[in-house]
Amino acid sequence: MFNRDDAVVKLGVGKNMVRSIRHWGHAFKLLEHEEVSGSRRPLSRPSAIGRDMFGDEGVDPYCELPGTLWLLQWWLLAPPSISPVWWLALNEFPGIEFTEEELQQFVLDRVGDWASPHASSVKKDVSVLLRMYSSGEAVRATFEERIDCPFRDLGLIQPSTANPGGYRFLLGPKATLPSLVFVACILDFTMRTDNNARTINLSRASTEIGSPGRAFKLSDKAVLELLEDAVGRTDHVRLTSAAGMPQLTIQGSARVALRGVLNDHYLTYGRGLRAGEFVTGQGSAA
Repeated sequence: MFNRDDAVVKLGVGKNMVRSIRHWGHAFKLLEHEEVSGSRRPLSRPSAIGRDMFGDEGVDPYCELPGTLWLLQWWLLAPPSISPVWWLALNEFPGIEFTEEELQQFVLDRVGDWASPHASSVKKDVSVLLRMYSSGEAVRATFEERIDCPFRDLGLIQPSTANPGGYRFLLGPKATLPSLVFVACILDFTMRTDNNARTINLSRASTEIGSPGRAFKLSDKAVLELLEDAVGRTDHVRLTSAAGMPQLTIQGSARVALRGVLNDHYLTYGRGLRAGEFVTGQGSAA
């Protein structure tokens, strides 16, 4: 579709928007590349999670159920991420209160590990990130500006009250984050980073760079509360302790547990995953 000459007609958007849709589809891991013999340009096709979540028979094709936005937020940042500004801002930037310029400079100083973009490109990406999660000045924002992007409902960034014109990361519990979705993200993180692990401790889930705790700006207390709630809603994980440190213990394989936990969550809303495997990560399936 994206390589067709009439893509703008079929999709009903401009040429730049065609490219944007393709880019974000890959960034959220809903699309994947398919190499085609004899073609210099790879095709884009729905990934397994794209089909299972948003296909015609997907569990949430219109992205309307609680937890789906959090899954998208996780997949945007889940290793490997192709969104360096998002990765650096949410995983590695040390500030809580900050200005747009401070975040831009931090990214410019660190993004060389990924690529060598122009400063103007970084500035645009930082601006997009802030618009994605925050409505700007809270008092002056119009209703349309407040609902401009659904990711604002996650409550990750808000305008700073102490520093006019600045921003603030919101650390701590997230009212819209379902506990089973959070556990599913932990299982996915485990599969992507250590596929043989059968336990993951609280610290790793909440503070390790690349972890769901970082991606969702959660405190240790918020992580523990989510885990305590989740183990009462599914049989696929247990909360145990090692040397006095809470840890999540996977019952069976992480692959089976991930599918089971997500299925338990969506069955609450009368939706279940299709029969078969729910695939996520690089070559991993649940």
